Amino acid sequence: MISALCKTTEMSITVLAMVLEVSRLFGGFLLAPSRIPKYFSWLDALSYFKYTYVALSLNELEGLQLACDNTLNTTQPCIYDGQTLIQERGFDYMDITACIGVLLGFILFSRIIAYLGVRFLKH
Repeated sequence: MISALCKTTEMSITVLAMVLEVSRLFGGFLLAPSRIPKYFSWLDALSYFKYTYVALSLNELEGLQLACDNTLNTTQPCIYDGQTLIQERGFDYMDITACIGVLLGFILFSRIIAYLGVRFLKH
């Protein structure tokens, strides 16, 4: 989509790097969705990495029981199950099927915009 919308190769490389960096920063790897400030929530919603990360986290953490030994670290409370971690990280606002639907929507939207860019912008 980006290469179809940009006029030169150099411009598409620059724009793609910026888009990927913003998606990576708001993907949930570095900062949980529950800890992102409200004024950046729109960037969080545009990160397609986030929906993959949330779906994989829900798949792995739902129903998980953890063993916790709090003798080593007394500053952090123990988390005994995956559901607590899901709620603490802010992954509980969508389920796996919603994440898959959003990702399919991203694919469809990107393909339509790429087609329109190739059809009307490129000579």
